[in-house]
Amino acid sequence: MDVETASKPQVTLFDGVGHDLAKQSEVVIRREHELTVRQAISQHKLAVFWAVWFILPGFVIGYDPTVLGTLVGIPQFRKTFGYEYPAGSGEYVLAAHWTSAFPYAPIIGFLLAPLWAGWFIDRFGPKRTLLGSAILSLGTLLIEVLAGTAGILFAGDILTGLLLGGFPALGPAYISEILPVRLRGIGLASNNFAQVAGSFIAVGVLRGTEGLSDKWAYKIPFITEYAFPAIFIVGAFFAPETPWFLVKKGRYEEAATSLQRTGYIDIDSNMAFMKETIQMEAENARSNNYLDCFRGTNFRRTAICAIAYSGQFFCGINVASSYATYFFELAGVTTNQAFDLSLGLFGLGVLGNIISWPLSSIWGRRMSYIITLCATTVIMFLIGFLDLAPRSNTSAIYAKSAMMLVFYFIYNCGLGPIVYAIIAEIPSTAIRGKSLGVACSFAHIFSLALTAGLPYAMSPIEANWGGKIGFMFGGLGIMTIIWAYRSLPETKGRTFEELDILFYRQTPAWKFESTDLTRD
Repeated sequence: MDVETASKPQVTLFDGVGHDLAKQSEVVIRREHELTVRQAISQHKLAVFWAVWFILPGFVIGYDPTVLGTLVGIPQFRKTFGYEYPAGSGEYVLAAHWTSAFPYAPIIGFLLAPLWAGWFIDRFGPKRTLLGSAILSLGTLLIEVLAGTAGILFAGDILTGLLLGGFPALGPAYISEILPVRLRGIGLASNNFAQVAGSFIAVGVLRGTEGLSDKWAYKIPFITEYAFPAIFIVGAFFAPETPWFLVKKGRYEEAATSLQRTGYIDIDSNMAFMKETIQMEAENARSNNYLDCFRGTNFRRTAICAIAYSGQFFCGINVASSYATYFFELAGVTTNQAFDLSLGLFGLGVLGNIISWPLSSIWGRRMSYIITLCATTVIMFLIGFLDLAPRSNTSAIYAKSAMMLVFYFIYNCGLGPIVYAIIAEIPSTAIRGKSLGVACSFAHIFSLALTAGLPYAMSPIEANWGGKIGFMFGGLGIMTIIWAYRSLPETKGRTFEELDILFYRQTPAWKFESTDLTRD
């Protein structure tokens, strides 16, 4: 479909020479589209290296909540932070209010942190913001290691969550702006890989320390957590800031150096391309604050990011990640076997994430999201129907456990990792950080609500829904599928400038991929 091309302004580049931005941008766009994945990796080795480096903090996002949520099952942890019950029995329990409070600590942080992170990204850049928060996390993690009471441990985890919660916005912001278009989807999907791998490592560490009879049974998992931010900090000092941020701030010499360091050729043309995109956005923006996320075309972009991210929780991931062990135990497995099955669950998640990398290039963002969401929705309904069987039917219980494993695998083949590509590519460059912050905070409102409600819904002495909760998530899944078909655009292979044009012209979501943006 032919589209009208707006006239392109003339500006002066950093070297003081006047250039036609439109002509040079066209060269960059053509080159980006012609690159293959292999060529992009070969040409941008350092960009790939730094993108990989900037997913390291993502390991902590999966590691920390998994450790804290699982430690309540370790006897030595209950002995230190709980009380003996019955008196003289030698058995220890954790007070009910702390058992229910610990899972909230990281979620509260994840709910609030993206808002400060979004502002800091646009003000100081993703590199310095992520580096600063990683350094501060070393102090909050120390509170968890040294905690002698449940209250101090809870406070330490709240503070850690307020820092870690910014990582889902910070990592994607950096990766989306440092990688070429051809590698952007794979790089962004790797953020979810890091989180699942972090959970896998946490369960492995807990499996190895649960048998210890002293304080190290729970302190070793906390101390091990230091590895991820510490390794990241050592290298991040040498990482380049993203050229997009530097151009946006008018630091053109530094932007040119960043482009050279990450393998980009024809620096002038790339600078012109970034300037043109940023100038186009500036002409359509009133200011640069959080209110801009809800004005004009930015409102549509922010809504897409927020609902797409919330789709992770609407599909039922909280059930699969938090209650798989519950179904395993109902099936009669021992605690050790439950740990092993949890390792298998997260191992399938890691495998699914690796499979998602080529799928995001083959199917694209839109189809990967919709196809895997359809599959997880069907599985949720199957879990609901299987729960209609009598409790004495062990085959049904084993089948529900198997469905949880299949669910988690499929989720991580598309829906889980592809969200990070969507929320990083959809926002405009001018307010990418703020849009990411709003989207992440909005989604974690639902995560918090589900964390509060699921224990009551699943409990045999409360609502007693059990696996019937699958019907609720199946219904939410259908609603999200309908939304995605109508409103989720395809961003694969599109430059930031092309996305700006498509949103500016109010292109329907299902036409993003087919619309021809050939210049006059």
